[in-house]
Amino acid sequence: MSEEVNDMNHAENKLPVALDEHLRNLMGEIELKRFRQELPGEFLADASEGLHQLKDAKQLESVLKNLNVQMHRHLDHKKVHKRKRTMADLSWTYWAIFIILLLCITGYLIVRMLMHNS
Repeated sequence: MSEEVNDMNHAENKLPVALDEHLRNLMGEIELKRFRQELPGEFLADASEGLHQLKDAKQLESVLKNLNVQMHRHLDHKKVHKRKRTMADLSWTYWAIFIILLLCITGYLIVRMLMHNS
């Protein structure tokens, strides 16, 4: 535990050992290196604190699974909401095109009738 804290103080992008081991199983070295560079220091402190509160690896897996499910629900809800808003905008576009075409055809017929009558 003190080794993890010392490592975090010496290297800004150093992950806690438990988190580092778990991420190595999920992603390759290049992705992991890029991930480390993008992490803010506050996130590392929070992640380290959270990992110390967990008792075993099984608990970590269940927490990760729950977080992943919640994230997907949240993102799916936003996608559905955005899709509904986009569809409503398209319906107005279709109606506008229909009305313009109807006015053009009506105008053409009126001009043609006036040309035949004179």
